[in-house]
Amino acid sequence: MLLLGTEELKSAEHILKGLFPESIKVYGCLFNINRGKPVFWDVVADSWPDFRAIICKPKQQSIQDYLDRERDWNMHHIYAKDKESLVKLLGTSGVLDWSQFTLLAGVDIRHLDAVKELAVCNNTPTKMGETVFVMTLEDASHLKGPERDLASGLSTLTTAHAEMVNSVWKYESSKSSYNSVVSYISNYPSLCVTAEDGTPLSWLLLYHHGALGRLYTVPEHRRKGHARLLLSTMARALLEQGRPVYGFVEDDNDASYSLFTSLGFSHKPDYRAVWFQLNPR
Repeated sequence: MLLLGTEELKSAEHILKGLFPESIKVYGCLFNINRGKPVFWDVVADSWPDFRAIICKPKQQSIQDYLDRERDWNMHHIYAKDKESLVKLLGTSGVLDWSQFTLLAGVDIRHLDAVKELAVCNNTPTKMGETVFVMTLEDASHLKGPERDLASGLSTLTTAHAEMVNSVWKYESSKSSYNSVVSYISNYPSLCVTAEDGTPLSWLLLYHHGALGRLYTVPEHRRKGHARLLLSTMARALLEQGRPVYGFVEDDNDASYSLFTSLGFSHKPDYRAVWFQLNPR
């Protein structure tokens, strides 16, 4: 196991860019680390410079300093070229604490059986989380400009909106997730559609790993084109800035899948990512 330093992180970002979509989540982590964003990961690889597996893991010394959802869930972001390399890195001393709750965020579904076997060898109970399509966008050709009456309501979120955004988080609403929302809004692009009084009716954020997320519309304002407007506008801006443009869609969420594909997002047919828990809560 090698802990990557500043120059290695820059080189790894460049290498991972050529390995999309499987590498895009770790690439997004490194993209933000290398641009000075306030993230709290150590990045480890199985070898250097010809790595085959790479993991972003929370810095243990910072967990008590500022507890957000990533550290509360002990998220490990993963990329591996093959299951053997992934298992070898996960099994290396110091990479995982097999007695602690851990969320392996984004395991290639083709590698999952090997990860399960490794957990059994470590007497660690497991639980399957969501299985998702990784939807990526390469160009803006399918992104139409917004209608003038809709675009007039576009704005950005502020930290004053964090409580509202956090309150409708579908998986949890806690102090740690609230801290994450504040960090997303403070450090990354966000968009919202507002009412005349400035109250957000629909919004979209970016996660620390660069994925589009927290797309939500207040129920009574749905089916008015707000989500399409937010995705199109944000995607176009990210492409212009050279950022990765991608999001996760659960494999049974037909509405979101249709929305993303209608805007030109696509996924690799045989690739899915799995959120996989060790020592599930």
